[in-house]
Amino acid sequence: MQEIITAKQVDTLFLALAIAGPLLGAGIAWAKSRRALTGLLWGLLLTANWILWRIYNAITDRLGLDTVRNLLVNLALFVVLGAIAGFLAALRAKRREVSYGAGAGGGQTPQH
Repeated sequence: MQEIITAKQVDTLFLALAIAGPLLGAGIAWAKSRRALTGLLWGLLLTANWILWRIYNAITDRLGLDTVRNLLVNLALFVVLGAIAGFLAALRAKRREVSYGAGAGGGQTPQH
């Protein structure tokens, strides 16, 4: 049986997105709001996706696709990366809350 989409095709697609994403993100953000850096950073998520794809494939090639060890190593990797991303998002939200809250509402949040 032949694969519908090969790993090489996915790698090529992710590489193209990794290159085009930051450029398109910066261009679109610049055209809409003159904030190209924000768009560039969002576009870099596609570059990070390609890097993670390469790391996933390296781990899977080394440990084997159908092994519990491969599953656990990849699970640990993505849980740690998700926790870091969540921490950074919470930190950013907290900074925004402090900077926006001081002006209009005195920085107080309603209690439930």
